[in-house]
Amino acid sequence: MEVIALVGASGTGKSQRALAVAQELNTEYIIDDGLFIRGSSIVAGKSAKAEKTTIAAVRRALFNDPEHAAAVRGAIARHKPHRILLLATSDAMVDRIVQALRLPEPTSRLRIEDVVPEEEIKAAIKARKRFGRHVIPVPSFEVKKTFRGYLINSLRLLYQGARLRRPVVFEKSVVRPTFGSLGRFFISDRVLADIAGRAAAQRQDVEVIEPVVARSSDGVVYISLNCAAQNGDDLTGRLCGLQEDIKETVEELTSIPVQAVDIHVLDVRDLQQK
Repeated sequence: MEVIALVGASGTGKSQRALAVAQELNTEYIIDDGLFIRGSSIVAGKSAKAEKTTIAAVRRALFNDPEHAAAVRGAIARHKPHRILLLATSDAMVDRIVQALRLPEPTSRLRIEDVVPEEEIKAAIKARKRFGRHVIPVPSFEVKKTFRGYLINSLRLLYQGARLRRPVVFEKSVVRPTFGSLGRFFISDRVLADIAGRAAAQRQDVEVIEPVVARSSDGVVYISLNCAAQNGDDLTGRLCGLQEDIKETVEELTSIPVQAVDIHVLDVRDLQQK
């Protein structure tokens, strides 16, 4: 069995790029934040991002719990992978995980700077600090088994690698752990509706007729509003722009993914300038 480590500071985009790097290395197997992953499935382990505190998350990622480590070691023994991509924030973390899981010494240690452009790393760090979002390199249906109630969104990326014959689409999950620096929080549906209404009010081509309705469920929000629209060309395009404005504003101010923005046009007329 061969182990290759991908090392980079927290928030630099390791998990987001993990599947693409694994494809380049011709392996389906990844160890990331307490999980043993094959392809799009979690084979064994428990994600550090499901822990309630930073200390607990670090311990989980390092496989400090004997039962957790034994379960992952057993899964590795059953699957007999020829190669594993191991993600870690430092060389010391690599060494501790290798020891806990009784893996061979990595044959190479890739640096995140070697596989991800500098501008992407900066963008990943900015997103982590601003929104407290983390990526788990498996689809959301896998993550929701243990992350129900957290802020979850799906991320689909198209990747064309040097060793791939055709582009590959990877699906990943975006979560907001409770141990993040942004802390625990709760935003009422009324506040979400007010934010959406204020975003709509900035537009010159619509007039909200009734109070906006927002409903949050399973970590995402659904928004509905009735409006009058400005008479003129490209009504559909302008309404799509309104949907996007509301979605971007709510997500930027709350970090809660917007699942849908339903707009009901009750009237089309010449609106007074605001």
